[in-house]
Amino acid sequence: MSWNYRVVKFDGAFDEPYYEVKEVYYNRDGSLMGYCDATVASDTFEGIIEVLDQMKADAHRIVIDEEEFYREDTKREDTE
Repeated sequence: MSWNYRVVKFDGAFDEPYYEVKEVYYNRDGSLMGYCDATVASDTFEGIIEVLDQMKADAHRIVIDEEEFYREDTKREDTE
């Protein structure tokens, strides 16, 4: 299993999309496993900055539509 921060697109009220940064988890074959809320936490101030930098870097990856988590045939090539 692996994971990274990703922007996930959700369908909001009145079909207006909204986006959230999530921790996204992948199966060994690269398929999407699931996601959870992304937390910014560390035991040091510098660690917080590192987490935020990683979130920003990962935000430049392809946006994942939430519906992809419910499709059995979804595999991701950009997990690393």
